[in-house]
Amino acid sequence: MKKDLIIIYTVPFAVISMFFAFHYRSQVVKLEDDVARMGVELAHAQIPLQRDTIHDSIEVVTQTVVEVVPKKMKEALAADRQLIKELQLKIQQLEAMQTTTLETSDTVPAQYQPRDSCFYYSDQWADLSLQLKDTTFYYNIRDSLSTVVYREYRHHFLWWKWGTKGYRLKIVNFNPHSRVTYNKYIKAER
Repeated sequence: MKKDLIIIYTVPFAVISMFFAFHYRSQVVKLEDDVARMGVELAHAQIPLQRDTIHDSIEVVTQTVVEVVPKKMKEALAADRQLIKELQLKIQQLEAMQTTTLETSDTVPAQYQPRDSCFYYSDQWADLSLQLKDTTFYYNIRDSLSTVVYREYRHHFLWWKWGTKGYRLKIVNFNPHSRVTYNKYIKAER
């Protein structure tokens, strides 16, 4: 009699428990897919750049790193698929990919050399020359960027820091004539 009561109560409880387990598991899978989809959308979005200056003239740009689960990396890098193919790589091999756009512009005083019929300008970052004889314009622009990826800690207490809230990216542009106009950094979550 006691065994019959235990079976009568246990079987419906087990069936109801399994129903809720499957139901909530499907909800968790759906939410994980939503998070992955939002990561891909964030990778395609233009995230505003945070600008700062060091040493009175060197521009530093800070931006959040977009982390994407590996199975969604293909969607996040849709625009760069041709470049990856030309580099003879597979998307599964990639750990991270960065795209940076610079704009170089400035107004500089040109010096004139009458004997050569030439206007020229030269500094550490640019060489410009205009030959009036044959109307040729020569230019050479050099640039230098440093990119630093660092971890933001989720928790800190006194001098201890632990956990990972996310990653941030700092780009240091050493050329005073150039300006970072766009940056995208996508990292595969592992």
